[in-house]
Amino acid sequence: MKFIWTYLITNNHYLSIIGILTIFLLAFVFSSAKKNIKPHKIATGLLMQFLIAFFILNTKIGLYIFHQIALGFNKLNSFADQGIKFVFGNLAKANSSWGYIFGIKVLPIIVFFGALMALLYHIGVIQLFVKGLNFLISPLLGTSGAETLCASANSMLDPSASALLIKNQLKWLTDSEMLAVMISGMSTLTASLIAVYGSMGIPMLHLLTASIMSIPGSLIISKILMPETDFPKTSAGKKISLAKDSDNLLDAISKGTTSGLNVAFSVGAMLIVFIGLIGMLNFLLIKITGIFFTPGYGFNDLLGKAFSWIMYLIGIPSQDTVAAGALLGQKIALNEFIAYASLLKVQITARSSIIMTYAICGFSNFSVIGILIGAIGSMAPLKREFLTKYGFKALLGGTLVNLLNAAIASLFL
Repeated sequence: MKFIWTYLITNNHYLSIIGILTIFLLAFVFSSAKKNIKPHKIATGLLMQFLIAFFILNTKIGLYIFHQIALGFNKLNSFADQGIKFVFGNLAKANSSWGYIFGIKVLPIIVFFGALMALLYHIGVIQLFVKGLNFLISPLLGTSGAETLCASANSMLDPSASALLIKNQLKWLTDSEMLAVMISGMSTLTASLIAVYGSMGIPMLHLLTASIMSIPGSLIISKILMPETDFPKTSAGKKISLAKDSDNLLDAISKGTTSGLNVAFSVGAMLIVFIGLIGMLNFLLIKITGIFFTPGYGFNDLLGKAFSWIMYLIGIPSQDTVAAGALLGQKIALNEFIAYASLLKVQITARSSIIMTYAICGFSNFSVIGILIGAIGSMAPLKREFLTKYGFKALLGGTLVNLLNAAIASLFL
């Protein structure tokens, strides 16, 4: 009994437990069919998240395996760096007089991993990984093959590519399945971005842990927000074909490179615009609020105040809640790229920084709603109305999944 009490008060673990309950309460409040929620399936999914976090963070074998995977990602980054140095020369050396140039050191990694993922998909490695997770998770959570497959794929691929895997099933998906597809897309990161954030200095071990935890997490949160009331066509274990979209290895590399290049350009342009707009908005807000308060409140100050309460409930100590709340606000209002860049600069404790790594590890932001509507809507036009109607609900779901991951992980830190 004394051990339990000591554990609960250490690092305010009892608050993290309250935070987990609060997250589920919020999901329940916004549920569209509360009577159809299956508590035993939700409990199974939550147990899976706890076991994943415990295995990776608190066992020697788990730490070893995922430490080796993290080293593997770092090695792949070094391979990408060889190509970067060949093209950009001394500009690619972080210790040169030019210093660390983000556009040269980071963005090309997205291009490299875009090609690598396409190559791995062509030879069937990704399909094997995704089908394996689908085989393990679907029976335990009672989720359909299509939504589980998509959720599993989102741990490696972007939401558009994951939806493409079940393109032939999209038009037949139930509303519950479609929301699960949207939430899983918003609550995970691609392998290429995990590599990018790792190269920036975000702990790769925790990025990987968060990505895997989000698979069962996205499914259980979606099944609270919109429980299944119909009969999915893939619920009986119907096999889903994962057809290749490339003719040969060179075609796969070419398509993957082009796709990665488009993403890299988009990310670079987005960062230029959004960081500039944040600076402008910050300046205006300080000037306006400075009329009434001394000192005035900037953009980060307002976001921090708005989200500080939930930060406290996921295990962030009180002195860091405002700064952490600002990071979550940046992630939702802008994107996780900007939030992670800010995380590397903000003055918070090491433990708080790790917890925030989980809290912002996902695509749940306003711009991704548009991406999902455009990508999935083009593949399944009949679902466009649903996508536009429930875009904000999917954003809520993705955010809750990330916060749930953070609260659970904080119990093992």
